[in-house]
Amino acid sequence: MKLMLQIAFGVFLGTLGAQIVVDVWHTRQEQRAKQIAEQRIAEQEKVRREQGERIRLLLLKGHQADEAGGSTQAIESMPDKAQGQ
Repeated sequence: MKLMLQIAFGVFLGTLGAQIVVDVWHTRQEQRAKQIAEQRIAEQEKVRREQGERIRLLLLKGHQADEAGGSTQAIESMPDKAQGQ
């Protein structure tokens, strides 16, 4: 009877220890997956910001080129006072 109690207690402790190890391992895996997901999200946000900045700069350059081209065309299309008289 004493041997059976020792075996049962050993099995209980072994099972308990295995469960604790599995729980710790799952917790660490979840934390690692969460960190990887957060890093991926941060990288995606960084890429979006960089793309937005590039688009903004291209639009700004295009707008400035339109203004510069438009004012040159406006000056060229204005009649010269000497030619008009």
